[in-house]
Amino acid sequence: MKRNIVLSIKIAFAYVGTVIGAGFASGQEILRFFTVYGKYSVFSIMLVAFLFVCVGIRVLRVGFELSAGSFRDAIRLVFGSLSPLVNAYLLLAIVMVAAAMLAGAGALLAEYIRLPVYMGMSVTAVIVGVFAAFGLKGIFAINAWIVPGILTFNVLVFIYSLMAGDSTFEVMPVFDVTLFDIIKTGVSYASFNIVLAMGVLTSVGCKVKDLRVLKVGGVLGGIILGTMLLMGNYSLMRCIPEVYEFEIPMLYIVRRMGYFFGAAFAIVMWGAIITTLVSNVFSVACAASDIFKLPMRMALFVTIIVCAVLSLIGFSRMVTFVYPLLGMIGFIVILVMFFLVKK
Repeated sequence: MKRNIVLSIKIAFAYVGTVIGAGFASGQEILRFFTVYGKYSVFSIMLVAFLFVCVGIRVLRVGFELSAGSFRDAIRLVFGSLSPLVNAYLLLAIVMVAAAMLAGAGALLAEYIRLPVYMGMSVTAVIVGVFAAFGLKGIFAINAWIVPGILTFNVLVFIYSLMAGDSTFEVMPVFDVTLFDIIKTGVSYASFNIVLAMGVLTSVGCKVKDLRVLKVGGVLGGIILGTMLLMGNYSLMRCIPEVYEFEIPMLYIVRRMGYFFGAAFAIVMWGAIITTLVSNVFSVACAASDIFKLPMRMALFVTIIVCAVLSLIGFSRMVTFVYPLLGMIGFIVILVMFFLVKK
């Protein structure tokens, strides 16, 4: 029993670590997706948490029942004859997102410890490669260390926000909000992140041969993500309108908490980048190994090299186009997983 509980927690942390990237940790995603809706943002976040739980369990179950080694099998189930095109696009999109995060890691280390950008990228790439080389064991290990730290930091920021200033406040949305807006932003956010998490979730479902453990892990992961979104959103709402002027909104809060928290925030950001990078690189390497019949470690090496090259040539505008399309594919995945996948 104890072993099953520990395994469920590891699955939950792997789920959380895949979703929490630089955008989440910085507060930028929370601000743009939710905080702009003011007091109504709570309903969107509750919808996101519900989808993270329900669809996350479905994806884990698909991996369990299909013995899916990569996200390609789940996409084949959802898209049928169109799956080769969708898989090719997803492969490219996940590589680009991973490359963007690798570039972000280099910039972060250059900003905080004056490490040259290329050196920061190299250090991050080596760490990611080492943990990804151990497969799911490596993913479980890195998230077991980093996710609790990110969660603890998130809780401390939330407590500070609760204690700071007037306890009674009401944040109005920056524009008129409809029920459609609330649903759309919740589904869009969940769609994008679930697609990026599919590679890890299907692989976990394939390797873990206990459906109950998978379900508990999916539920716990979705609840943690929803709770972190609610806490981060509350903290940002307490600092409106100042946070709208910051590229890294959460930095505005932690700087007010003191120097120590400012330094800790850099570590949290780097950790969030690493956890997502490990998951993304692992997902792409699994798919590449399957497609090109490469040894896993060779596929992993090639994936990291491709990400490193892409991060150097500047493709941020391409990512702007990739994200919405990734969300559209994710929306279809959510619909099929939620309504059609019964067996």
